[in-house]
Amino acid sequence: MLKAILYKEWIKLRWAVIVIAALTVLSLAYTIGMINYYVEFQGAFQNWMYVIGKSLLLKNIVFVKVLPLITGLAFALIQFVPEMTNKRMRLSYHLPISEKKLLISSAGFGYMFLLAEIVFLFFGLWMVISMTYPTEIVTKVLMSTIPWFLGGSAIYFMTAFIILEPSWIYRIIYAVISYGLIELNFRASTYDQYQNLWALILIVAVMPLTVMFAGHRFRRGTK
Repeated sequence: MLKAILYKEWIKLRWAVIVIAALTVLSLAYTIGMINYYVEFQGAFQNWMYVIGKSLLLKNIVFVKVLPLITGLAFALIQFVPEMTNKRMRLSYHLPISEKKLLISSAGFGYMFLLAEIVFLFFGLWMVISMTYPTEIVTKVLMSTIPWFLGGSAIYFMTAFIILEPSWIYRIIYAVISYGLIELNFRASTYDQYQNLWALILIVAVMPLTVMFAGHRFRRGTK
């Protein structure tokens, strides 16, 4: 039964996974081109001053902000909207599998692909930046992007949470709260602004519980 559920999730996600992987590769190729352009256009010394003083690299890798958000949102919508609109979720609760196992396997499967995309993007970015800049710059840039990756994880779980919630009033309330929590991950615009990293990690770590909570309320038919 579990294999059938995971296969169903793969059928829903397969094209989105392929598209996101292609976008990631194109984004990394674009970053290589932008770095080479700025080094040639500004000169090595001037480019170095911009990279250090004005956080130029963070501005040149805007896609790192956008891709995890798009991926997390898209995966959650693709996985859970059909379950709710076609009432498949209510039917799924009658399968010979526990409610918790059903929700954990579905959300965990989608998050596994999201995490794979994040890891691919992180290490791809590391390789791209390391081709031109020293370790100190690479470390600062990568550490500064971790909250963005956490934001992608947060939007996945919170979107699933909102979709599974049976009450529209609570959906609106949760959407407002979710926006505030996710926005915390995108406030930094310069290096070294990740002092609250552990707090952000903790927030994301407890978010899977919200999916379980919404799924339980949906099964009970809570309004």
